[in-house]
Amino acid sequence: MLGDVVLAERSCLQKYQFSHGDVVLFKCPSDHRELFVKRLIALPGEWMQLPGSPDIIKIPEGHCWVEGDNAARSWDSRSFGPIPLGLIKGRVTHVIWPPSKIGRVDTKMPENRISPL
Repeated sequence: MLGDVVLAERSCLQKYQFSHGDVVLFKCPSDHRELFVKRLIALPGEWMQLPGSPDIIKIPEGHCWVEGDNAARSWDSRSFGPIPLGLIKGRVTHVIWPPSKIGRVDTKMPENRISPL
């Protein structure tokens, strides 16, 4: 979604109401001036297998695991680990620019990604 303009709803932030596969807008953990858009893969307290690894981790309370849809080129939780829920600024609902991508953003788990354990 680099360069795309999106709409994000913030009502999900009141009680951190997120679902697997939601696309979220969040501040970069290492540079809070940058905003990232990634898909939410695992929620607080869940166990998950790290992508491409036999290792299984537990997502800490107050954190989540996010991954980009383009795994080969995405800087996400595979690089910086689980992110604090407090960095999330909203759930992306629609792409409004460019015109070729206008539409609703679906909540879905990536096909090549296993669900949390």
